[in-house]
Amino acid sequence: MILARSILAVPARTPIAAASFARIISRGYADAPKKKKQKAPDISMVPIKAVGVLADFYVPPKFRNCPITSWPKLLLRRIGAFGLNTFSVSKFKSDTKLKLRFNDWKELAVDKYVKTNKIFAAACSLPRAQRQSYLQSQLDGIAGIEVVKSLSTRALTFPARSKLEWNLKKIEGNPKLVSFTPIPDSNDISAVIQFVVKVQTRQEMVITGDAQSKTERSVTDYIVLTLNPYTDELVLVGTLFESDHVRGVKPELEMENVRALENFQKMCADIYRAPPEPKEVM
Repeated sequence: MILARSILAVPARTPIAAASFARIISRGYADAPKKKKQKAPDISMVPIKAVGVLADFYVPPKFRNCPITSWPKLLLRRIGAFGLNTFSVSKFKSDTKLKLRFNDWKELAVDKYVKTNKIFAAACSLPRAQRQSYLQSQLDGIAGIEVVKSLSTRALTFPARSKLEWNLKKIEGNPKLVSFTPIPDSNDISAVIQFVVKVQTRQEMVITGDAQSKTERSVTDYIVLTLNPYTDELVLVGTLFESDHVRGVKPELEMENVRALENFQKMCADIYRAPPEPKEVM
């Protein structure tokens, strides 16, 4: 996202459900079946807004941004990611018997994305004492708990007596589903979906203070959303960046490392953070 990238702030509280659902995700990428030690936690009992980004899902990088020598492996990884998504969709259909509504879900995802940006801009234009409560009330049902915390922290750093306006000029290209991961309940039945959507937009940001500055540019975001397919409740829980040319399809995050997973969820919830430094080409 373009908005407020330079306003540095990191939410400090511990995300909900980070440790509880680590093994739910990790088993989907397991190389071999393992003994069942205990029942998985029942995610159907957890509020959607409390389920943060559960893994560093693979986001295929653009070939032009990667060394030519990596292209064959990148192509294989794209095929692998497609196969994994196909399997996940098949499992979801088998478990739930629900109709797949990808277009509706993507449209709803973009709507949440736009509303989040607009609400954040509106909050920054309020007196500092009102910003946090405004975000908490207006983003209820739109963004996850950790996203609201992160935006609240950032909003407090925006200059007083200044106004911020965010406008969507146009959507450049159809939103694309990048990753689709059903999250099972304690009976191993798909209860919640976490998916990644590529959104390409033309955005305008206007800051009014002692002087006015206007910025317009094209932005590509990979937004992560958590969806209850039975109720259509959906919230924005974070963003990801393109994966580098080195890593594979399987998440690199140590999902059994509770602290690492909690920190990862906080990081992803900071939707205005700067992208990571690219890895050096060897």
